Parts: sequence; structure tokens; C-alpha cells
Amino acid sequence: MVSSVLQHESHLHLYGCLDAKSLWAITEERSRAYATRFHWFLSEYERVTGRKPDPKRWWTGEEQGFAEFKSIYICDRPVSFDLFQAKFNLLIALFPPNPHELWLPNAVFSHHAIQGGYKEYRTFLPLYLPANERAKYLQNIIELAQRYETSSYHPRIAISLMRNNAEAWEGYRFLRQFLDKHQNLAPMVTGIDFCASEQGHPPRTKKDLFHHVRADNAQRSHELEILYHVGEMWQDISIASAARWCAEASALGAHRLGHALALGMDVSSIGGGKIRETKLEADEHLAWIRNHLGDLQESGFGPNDYQWLSERKESLTKGDFVDWSYDDDLIDHTSRFQDAAIAMVAKNNPIVECCPTSNIRIGNLKNSRHHPLRRFLANNLRVVVSTDDPGVFAISLRDEERLLKKDFQLSDQALVTMNQTCLKIFET
Repeated sequence: MVSSVLQHESHLHLYGCLDAKSLWAITEERSRAYATRFHWFLSEYERVTGRKPDPKRWWTGEEQGFAEFKSIYICDRPVSFDLFQAKFNLLIALFPPNPHELWLPNAVFSHHAIQGGYKEYRTFLPLYLPANERAKYLQNIIELAQRYETSSYHPRIAISLMRNNAEAWEGYRFLRQFLDKHQNLAPMVTGIDFCASEQGHPPRTKKDLFHHVRADNAQRSHELEILYHVGEMWQDISIASAARWCAEASALGAHRLGHALALGMDVSSIGGGKIRETKLEADEHLAWIRNHLGDLQESGFGPNDYQWLSERKESLTKGDFVDWSYDDDLIDHTSRFQDAAIAMVAKNNPIVECCPTSNIRIGNLKNSRHHPLRRFLANNLRVVVSTDDPGVFAISLRDEERLLKKDFQLSDQALVTMNQTCLKIFET
């Protein structure tokens, strides 16, 4: 058997790592223990899909029941993000954060221990728990990860914070206080992550927090990297604005950009489509271009481009919104803006975390040809590859490697470089 080149992952969501077989085996028991939450999952699934799952069919006959369960849980083809979330809600329903119940992380760590390598798991900090319970929850998960560490398997934890500023500050301060108190656990915690919906949360709103984190890093022996999901979804802003958010996040000091699809995706993939953006965000985009024309011009995006976009925006504005129509001119303009934004990101040298299978199945990309990975590599961005939610997608890092070789035509050397880049995250 040919050994895999990719061994390490820096972008995994702890809950999304639970495989279907393990979840199916315990779902009946937990659906009774968390009946109210389970019924919430069923109603949300019905709201999104128009059909209500029949759990009784999951538990009738092993082969047939498991097949029925997988059709609900597994995301094995391109779907809307809403449907993905409806599937993921099953995990949220059955595994509320509980410092005294670690079945899920135990199942994930034991499964991944066989694969080996460094694996970074992101998990939300449950602010709704009392402070002492919240601290115990963190302590127990981190200590469990410590117990699983071997010479070949190295689990690490990243803490996901809410994008709402007040909650983000509260979560960060609590985490810092916890790590100051439990310095023996600090090496297991790699950073703070911002995920969930980007809608209404541009990176500029995190400027003060990012500055504070980096100042804390300079004063403490243990640094926390800033991990920022950005440019993953663009239903409510233009592709160019979403690409700008990627450049903004890197300029503000994000160490890693999660997905960053809008930064380099093939814009022609949405040719003929429309995106409605608020006039406020469109104006922010134009203001940002004015303020960065010097840097943008280095990549061939200049005053004439700004003037063209300003006039196009005015012609497409209706009340408080701009309806961008992606004809050939706007596609060309956006693509050239992406080139300039990529060059600006490259100067800041963050790591871009690509999750190809996830992006193709829930990231509104029609196929791998429209994925930005090749463009990132061609522009010398530091890139790593991860599986994101391997349990929900029913994939492994080896599957991702096969995809990279077959559909992206990446060489072994390119994979080796990405694997080494990922390893350096954890060794420095």
C-alpha cells in the first residue's frame, strides 16, 4: 500500500469529525436523553428540506437502518450550506457541551489516533455555562487530548469564538485567564478561531481584538494564533468584497485564513448570476480601494478600475442595495481585483487553509476547476489542506490527497510542501 504524503491537518471541527457509524450506534440512546433538542433537529431538517426524518427507520434492521441514517447525516454531494447545517444540527442536538460527558471527543481522538499526525480540533467555548463549568469543560477536553498524545499522534485544540464582538471579547478574556491559570495545558491550545456565519461581521470589526491578541502574544510565553474563516460564503456581498475581507483579515494580523474561497475562486463559475450587496458594504469596498490604490496598482489594478466600479455601482444601486450582475465585464474586473488582493495577502504571509472536498460540496463551487487552490499555489501563498468536517463528509485526509492528485493534478512535491507547512504550525 502506498503511504500518504499528507499527514497533518490544521482545520478540523471537533464535532464534524464524528463518523457516521459511531454516531448511529448511540443516536437512539441520546435521542431519548435529549428529546427536546432532538425534536429541534427534526423540525429544522424538515424546515430546510421539506421532509421530516423518521428516526424509527434508522433503528430497524442494521444494514437498512444505517443506510437510512447516512442519507440524513452524510453530506456526500454538493448541497446548500443550509442543508449542511441542518445535517450538522444532529451533532449540536445530541452533544450539548458538558464538562462531565466527553463521549464525542473521546470517540474522535481514538479514531484519529490510528491515523496519526498533528490534528487541530476547533470547538466552541460555551459562554452560556457558568464560569466554573466552562473552565471545567475546557480543562477536561484539553486533558483528554493530552492523554491521547503519543509519539505519532498529536491532537491540538483551537477555541472557536462567536463573531459578535461582545461575545468574542468575553470568550477571549476567559480563555486567556484560563491558560494563565493552567499553564501546563497551554501548549495544547493553538489559537482562537472565528467561524459560523460571516454575514454582517466584516474583519474590520475585529481590529481592536486582533491588536489585543497580538499584544498579549508579545507579553506571554504562549502565543495564540488568530484563525479566521473568511471568504467562505458570499451570498450577501460581492465576490470582490469577500476577497477584500480576506485581504483585510490578513492585514489585521490573522495568522491563518480559513477557506478564503472568494480570494481566488474562478468568478466565471457564477457568470450570469446576481448577488445583492448592501450599498453600505459597496461603499466600504470603494473606500478601501481608494485607501490602498498604491498597493493595488503594483498588480495592475488602478484608478481606471476604481472609476469603472464606482460608475457600475451607481447604475446598479436600488435604494439601500446594489444588485451586481456578473456579466463578462464584472467577471473580468473582479478577477483582476482578486489578483491584486492575492498579492497583498502574500505580503502578509498568512497560511491559507484549503478544504477542497468541503468547498466543493458546500462552498457554491460547481467543481474542482473553480477552486482557488491552484491560483494560491501559483502566487506563492502558503497553503495547507484539511478535511474540515470529515465525519459529515465521510472522507479522510487520504481521500483529500487522492482528489488533489486526480482533479488538481498536484505533484507529490507540492503535497510534501503543504505537509511541511502544516507541520511547522505546530512545531514553532
